[in-house]
Amino acid sequence: MRLNDFVIAVWRAKEAESRRVKYWKATLAISTALSVSIALADDFKTIDGKEYKNATVSRVEPDGLVLRTKSGISKVYFTELPQDVQERFHYNAQQAAQFTNQAIEENRLAREQKSQADKKRAEEIAKNLEQVRQQQEAEMQRQHEAEMQRQRLEAEQQRQVQTNTQPNYSRSQEGIPEHTYELTQDYKIVFAGVTIRFRRGEQYHGRILVDHAEIDRDGRSYNVPSGALRKID
Repeated sequence: MRLNDFVIAVWRAKEAESRRVKYWKATLAISTALSVSIALADDFKTIDGKEYKNATVSRVEPDGLVLRTKSGISKVYFTELPQDVQERFHYNAQQAAQFTNQAIEENRLAREQKSQADKKRAEEIAKNLEQVRQQQEAEMQRQHEAEMQRQRLEAEQQRQVQTNTQPNYSRSQEGIPEHTYELTQDYKIVFAGVTIRFRRGEQYHGRILVDHAEIDRDGRSYNVPSGALRKID
């Protein structure tokens, strides 16, 4: 390291140390004033005539005083107070400006962070609502499809009942041979809310047609599957 660089580095270190000492002195002075002021109530009057009677200084800040009165807590800036009050509390315009700028920046950052948090929370709420909406739509679609399937099954069952169980009371066509048949399985016919049962092993006079068979019972002919009959004569 060159000699000039070393001298400059030492000078800058001393300057920084000097600034720190000044800052701590100012802080100590404000703290001392605060501790004294908090102990005693006082009257304060601004340069425009507003008065704060029997006020206690709850906090001394670089740019003003936070006062507690019977009506509540108020902040009075040093620029609003007479010079003697400014000197009493060691007002420093430069420190006040730095404090104000810092407070403004902190408030700006806080608002920005809150805005970002609110935006993120709103996006999460919107996302959750969209998921709920999609789930509801999916459930409604599932219920609709289930209902359509149920209606199709009911329609098919009704069609099968109408096709397979409607009795045919007309006599057979002339020339179709008739024989005695035995039922090889139980069979039932539902007509007009009445169930007519044919049981396995029962014998009936009937005939085999092209796509079904007929058996006679009580003077009427009933359609039954051809495979349900066994010829016995």
